[in-house]
Amino acid sequence: MEPKTQVEIQLGHMCNNRCVFCVSGQQTEFGRARPLPVEPLLDRITEAFGRGHRKLTILGGEPTLQPGFKEVVSHAVKLGFEEIVLFTNGVKTARGSFIDEVLDLGGKFTWRISIQGANELAHERTTRRPGSFARIVASLENLHARSQRITVNLCVVRSNFESVEEFPELLARYGVRQLHLDMVRPADAGERSAEEFAAMLPRYSDLAGPLRRMVAGFPDDFDVNIGNLPYCIVPELSHVIHHDGEETDTIAVDGESSLSRPWNKYLVKRRDKLKPESCAACVFEPHCSGVFEKYVELYGTSELVPITPARLREVDPGLRHLALHLTPVVRRLDGWTPPAPFTSAHAAVERGADARVTLAAGDQVLTVRLSSPGDGAGSFDLFSVHIEALPQDRALALEGLRVLWARLCEEGHRVLHPLGPDAIAGGATRSIAARLARLRHRSPFGSLEWTGVRVRAGGTRAELELRGPEGERAAVWLADEGGRARGGYRVDGDAPSPAVAEGLRSLMTALRPEAR
Repeated sequence: MEPKTQVEIQLGHMCNNRCVFCVSGQQTEFGRARPLPVEPLLDRITEAFGRGHRKLTILGGEPTLQPGFKEVVSHAVKLGFEEIVLFTNGVKTARGSFIDEVLDLGGKFTWRISIQGANELAHERTTRRPGSFARIVASLENLHARSQRITVNLCVVRSNFESVEEFPELLARYGVRQLHLDMVRPADAGERSAEEFAAMLPRYSDLAGPLRRMVAGFPDDFDVNIGNLPYCIVPELSHVIHHDGEETDTIAVDGESSLSRPWNKYLVKRRDKLKPESCAACVFEPHCSGVFEKYVELYGTSELVPITPARLREVDPGLRHLALHLTPVVRRLDGWTPPAPFTSAHAAVERGADARVTLAAGDQVLTVRLSSPGDGAGSFDLFSVHIEALPQDRALALEGLRVLWARLCEEGHRVLHPLGPDAIAGGATRSIAARLARLRHRSPFGSLEWTGVRVRAGGTRAELELRGPEGERAAVWLADEGGRARGGYRVDGDAPSPAVAEGLRSLMTALRPEAR
């Protein structure tokens, strides 16, 4: 399991690349980058470990150029950091002997390789260092041969964005486990003119095609993530877009040779961002930190079109972002005044993808969880309802389920299977409850909508209310008579419509025990 608390430390600005977006290469070119004394670095790492951090990322510039690099790594290993991430441009790691020297220090390492283009042309016009791509490839080969954990990082700029769709093929050869693409933060780019920023920063909407093709090229279990891209630019990739991250302390170089005190990485990196007022209507607004001010100076905000709940259903049919889909439902339920005898309702999206809804009648409480559609005590095509707590009073519990289901039906989502008395223990005989559970698991039945269920005769008979696509009515009954399972159906009119007939056949098939 990856350590939960982490710190990153910059060993200095010295770098042997001159990336078009990076302050370190520029500082080196200006002659301002200096080797840092080792003792302050060791002291800060010791302090970080003492504060409870167990994951350490070592950054540059290019950290392997620092004279004290191996001493810093050795010190971190001896302290007991559970994971040490070495962020490198792959120049020195092109020599297998250098990697072996680091591995001999002990510790668990992740090698984060800075690949600034998925092919030679894109990489080297970004790093402005001929031969740097060949060294990257040699580093990947060396690390893969030693069964090391490899991740890759790229800063998205004009000179490399079109190449990203080639990453799946490149990274598959070397067992790379993760790819992180990040939108360049202008404030981290050094001293740049307006012309340089215009040449550096791509228009976000131009990225959509290459990013789609890139993500489609990776297997489903590959860890690809895109940082700081507004979700609305390519919302169908929202499952791999993120803003901010795990809480991280950063220790950076101040000036030429001194170290900063630890600062909150993602809090600081939000400071030069903004959101237009229209973003308030977007379902991703709580999760999106906006766009960089310098970007807005270049391109404005016309690309930032809010994603509505309806649009979210179009771009996220698999409900990867169930919590976002549930948010409008929860907002309407929270604070709703239910009919007597219930006095209050509370709803909230829980951590993760579920939501929780509670109805209270004095000290009697009904609590349900809204989760992915399908199984459960009742389900719509957007979410299912799972019982977590029921009032002790059985009649009150049934009334609470009826009231809640009626309210949820007002949302207008298609019913897959409705709440019914079988949700309560003892609400139906074992035989009836088992058959209803089988139907709930297998629903829906073609275009036939299952709108209601009643349990009668002391739990020995269930009646299902069904509706066809043209409003046709049908009913199915299930009975437990003398230990024998019986059932049948009836329809309005002389004969069922083709849609109803197909749905009834599907339903009857689902009742067979082997169908489960």
